[in-house]
Amino acid sequence: MTNKWEKEFLDQAESKIGTPMTRYLCPKCKSELTLKTGKKGEFWGCSEYPSCDYTADNVDGRPVRKKRYLCPSCQNPLRRREYKGEWFWGCTDYPKCKITLQDEDGVPATTKKYPCRACGHYLVRKKGAKGHFWGCIKYPECRNTLDDDRGLPKLRKSTK
Repeated sequence: MTNKWEKEFLDQAESKIGTPMTRYLCPKCKSELTLKTGKKGEFWGCSEYPSCDYTADNVDGRPVRKKRYLCPSCQNPLRRREYKGEWFWGCTDYPKCKITLQDEDGVPATTKKYPCRACGHYLVRKKGAKGHFWGCIKYPECRNTLDDDRGLPKLRKSTK
């Protein structure tokens, strides 16, 4: 049962009962996030921009931060890039850091299983002009490479 005031309010033609607005706070500065529109569509941004540059994607009306991947060599963020129709991940500190990783369904490939026998770091699968190969993560300092054998490094025969 509703009281007299509620009944009178609900009987008005222009009255609407909606859901309360949810406020989202910026995790960096604790200011309010606001829904904005940019070149790539809607996104959430800090109301204190430009002093705070926090942004998040708009997923079902809520701010969701994209998963970030870090460079295995220098710990700077990796960025997904396209070159001649092929996707790969490159370090954002390029040209100081020349790390590139293959793209596996929108995620950088991680292959710490195969150590580089020349320097002790690890090998990553790359695509070159002649197809795939395995190269050291510390390229250009270490130029050790191995051929690719169906997605695995093809080990060289021992010379002993």
